[in-house]
Amino acid sequence: MPLHQQKISKKIFPNVTVHLYDSIDSTNNEAKRRADNDRGLHLYATMHQTAGRGRRGHDFYSPPDTGLYMTLALPLSAKPEDVQILTCAAAVCVCEAVRELSDQKPLIKWVNDIYLDGKKTAGILTELVTDSKNQPVAVIIGIGLNLKTERFPKEFAATAGNLGDIDPDLLCAEIVNRLCGCAYALPRKDFLEKYKKWNLCIGRTVTYTEDGMLHTAKAVDIDSDGGLVVEENGALTTLNSGEISVKAEGISLRSDN
Repeated sequence: MPLHQQKISKKIFPNVTVHLYDSIDSTNNEAKRRADNDRGLHLYATMHQTAGRGRRGHDFYSPPDTGLYMTLALPLSAKPEDVQILTCAAAVCVCEAVRELSDQKPLIKWVNDIYLDGKKTAGILTELVTDSKNQPVAVIIGIGLNLKTERFPKEFAATAGNLGDIDPDLLCAEIVNRLCGCAYALPRKDFLEKYKKWNLCIGRTVTYTEDGMLHTAKAVDIDSDGGLVVEENGALTTLNSGEISVKAEGISLRSDN
């Protein structure tokens, strides 16, 4: 079942150009390929990716007709450090949109994963697109959501879940509209309050590796740039990247960030 151009365009901000695909390798790849010609706000979306990508080189499982896979390209002269905070904004927008269109109450696992009932249901991949002089010309925000996906590869079948039978056209438009608002008011960082409120890491035990050493700490806060503040042996450290595992309600939640 493909996405519907007219249905999405009717709900989405009029200055966003919509590109829909029956199937594509990756919406982030498509946004990169078209970055030189597609200036302005552009949405690339599908319900099937053949080579979906996650953070740190991981694949993102994108079977046909059970999920929503989308990328919003923003014509921002962003700094590299803005990538993380835009990821945080996108996580909040996804949660808001799902809560608006369903009775589900998803939570955020720092920095880029959306969880429901202890299982990962969505992921976000934000990337800078640069020109030949290595100057940023756009930021692309890729979002993959499991809606009705029930069968997963065995390596993560026990930890993956879905958000439920939500209309993908309405969800796509709702996420884009919210994300555009957040992106253009980025310096205010109004979304950080909800990012903290809905973050399942805060107050729980986190393990991570740094300089070859395994650390066990307590997540205590999210800083103004979206970093995870952890406390270990009375000392505070801010994590801005890396692989973490979170102990939440007796379940180990692990992902790459």
